[in-house]
Amino acid sequence: MFGTYEKHNLRRAAFSRELNFWTIYEDFREPILGITVSKDGTFLDQRSNTFLLYPTFNGTIIPYTYFADVSHLRMDTEHGTVEFCMNDKDQLRIKGKGVGLRFVLRAEKPFGSTCGCRGIYPTPENAWEADMGKSGKMLIVPLSGGFAVTNPWNVEKNEYDKVEIDFIPDAATGGFDAAIHEYMDFRTKDAEYPAFEEVKAESQKSFDDFVALNLRKPAKGWEGLFQYAAYTVWSHRCGVCGNFTEPMVFMHLIWANYAMSWQQSYNAMPMLNNPREAWRLIKVMFNYQVPNGQVSASVNYHGVGVGGMQPPFQALALDWIFSQCGDDWLTVEDCEEMYPKIESWLNFWLSRRNAGHGDDRCHIFSAHESGWDDLSLYSEGFPIETPDIFSYLIMMMDALGRMAKKMGKTEESEHYYARSKKLLDTLVTELWDGEQFVGYMSETGKRIKCKSLDMFQSLVLGKDRLPQHIIDKLAEDIMLPGEWMTDIGLATESLTSPLCHFGYNFVLGRVITPCNMLTAVGFYRCGKIEVAKEICRRCCQNQYDNGIILGYAPMDTEVDGSPIDTWPNPTASDGWSWTTWAASSVLTMITGILPDGE
Repeated sequence: MFGTYEKHNLRRAAFSRELNFWTIYEDFREPILGITVSKDGTFLDQRSNTFLLYPTFNGTIIPYTYFADVSHLRMDTEHGTVEFCMNDKDQLRIKGKGVGLRFVLRAEKPFGSTCGCRGIYPTPENAWEADMGKSGKMLIVPLSGGFAVTNPWNVEKNEYDKVEIDFIPDAATGGFDAAIHEYMDFRTKDAEYPAFEEVKAESQKSFDDFVALNLRKPAKGWEGLFQYAAYTVWSHRCGVCGNFTEPMVFMHLIWANYAMSWQQSYNAMPMLNNPREAWRLIKVMFNYQVPNGQVSASVNYHGVGVGGMQPPFQALALDWIFSQCGDDWLTVEDCEEMYPKIESWLNFWLSRRNAGHGDDRCHIFSAHESGWDDLSLYSEGFPIETPDIFSYLIMMMDALGRMAKKMGKTEESEHYYARSKKLLDTLVTELWDGEQFVGYMSETGKRIKCKSLDMFQSLVLGKDRLPQHIIDKLAEDIMLPGEWMTDIGLATESLTSPLCHFGYNFVLGRVITPCNMLTAVGFYRCGKIEVAKEICRRCCQNQYDNGIILGYAPMDTEVDGSPIDTWPNPTASDGWSWTTWAASSVLTMITGILPDGE
């Protein structure tokens, strides 16, 4: 699936497995594999617990190629192989045949140093422990073959000159076997260790079970992309420890190893074969809800991000699940648990972000509160009322109405349905100018027009809510030549817009996978099936051809022919850091929209 000679490599993806924090990746700067523990939320270029991997023959580093599938990763050399797999807890297993393996510590900042290792020392049980500070500890357990540590101390630098860990093949068998555990406080060796092949087989079974339980089958012809996307989401499901009270999905294992608020709901959207898992992911961030009702923005092992917030996307994800799966799976007990939490989240918006019109109209004070971080709609600043936030709030009120009805609270149910209808009426009268959706400056009353794809997002409300003339107009506009549609999907800013460019910015032109998914979902729910499918086909084909990341420039140059100004390394605009956000969006498109009518 991933490898030196495969369609995709481990630069944009990473090798891991669900519930385990070990991660193997290919460095984006050079063709070399590294290994780290992804837990603390630290970006790679700030990380100090990364080891580079080198196969050795008679103690000399030798060239290699690699191959990875769901269950294991293999390094191939002319003298033999080294293989890796992981269990569902804290263990990394390594096995070699004909060659050895050297771990070389290389902290990224300061580049090339060993500053991350606070100490590496033998334990009384014939193992070695490496203390990696904030990143935790590693217990290295040789099971067969030889083992050596090289760690000269430099008094002047107050750190090791180098830290190298060698796994050496046995002279008689030509092989070695080892286990490495990662943990934060204290650990001893296991009483016994299963065979490498048993651990590998369990990983394969775990993935197969995850797919069979949670995901619908993809549209015909998309099986390869489905395997890639499903593996990405499965392998990024974190274990339970620290602030992770239950499995959540990391954004990325190298560049953003933390769980983000609204992305948990994106990850819920393709779980159409198991709405219970979708529901779990939608509600998981409410474990971190603060007393004023706000849902926190992010979680890593050490902390919870409460300094900012993301939009109430849980409502959109839940509304999508209801539209595709019904609500028979939702129990009264579910409603009793989540109704007050969702109501509190709604009330946060209706009070702390109320636009001051005497009703439920809300505005935002920063781009991140919408999720479209550099949206052209914000050209005149804040506070501004936006159609996407109105849509989320409409769906949240409808969800509360549905839940209240299930609990037998008829009056409360009717109350929320009525408020939803009123806000919908406001959306289609005040934020629709007859041609497109617009923003509204709360303090001046000025309506703001823009050429952003975000102005199509209210289509997610579906044909049961939106007037047909709005649906028809937006369906006509999205297919206009030279505007949003490109060979690889929809540009986030019209190609005719003076603000459109493909460099550093997030949603000012690049083809962003979640934005394409949301637009496709909107047209799908509005009955414009072929428009939705065309968006999905173009976007998903590019993801399969070039790798699952957040976004791509739709051209080799800017619209005017000038060079695209960007960095060669991962940035927010190209989206290396946001892999699972793209993967879950791909799964929604190829399992929820493209199979329609097959």
